[in-house]
Amino acid sequence: MMFSTAEFWVFVAFALLLAGFGKRAFAQLTKILDAHSQKIATQLEEAERLHDEALSLLNSYKKKHGEAIEQVEKIMSFAEKEAEELKRSGEQAYERFMNRQEAALLQRLEIEKEEALVKLRHKAVKEALALVEHVLLTDKKERKNLTDASLKEVEKLSLKLKKQKI
Repeated sequence: MMFSTAEFWVFVAFALLLAGFGKRAFAQLTKILDAHSQKIATQLEEAERLHDEALSLLNSYKKKHGEAIEQVEKIMSFAEKEAEELKRSGEQAYERFMNRQEAALLQRLEIEKEEALVKLRHKAVKEALALVEHVLLTDKKERKNLTDASLKEVEKLSLKLKKQKI
């Protein structure tokens, strides 16, 4: 009774229609899903290849970075050594310059000292001569004493000169 109604047969026809279309739809859906799965697998392979390539590049750049750091350290070490050498040579040059300047100033000071002594001697001689002249003009007794003292002094000087030559 249930099998003799029109609704039952409509249901059976609908089920058969669905099964017929479903099989085709399932095959089509399976084909679409397989293609999509293949596309995803290809994309995954490409992503893995790109990932491996990126890792390779990253490792390469890390290596280059390490080499660059080593090179920078070498350059810095060399620059520090050069700076130290320049500093040392500069200090030595400055020291030599200061020593030459000091020697020149000491020599100049010695020359100035000698010139001052010569001027002082000349002035003392002038003053002594003026005093002697004054005394000689005014006092005859003093003139004789000075003459005797001068002769004794001349004798002493000549004896010194003779001893120095010998």
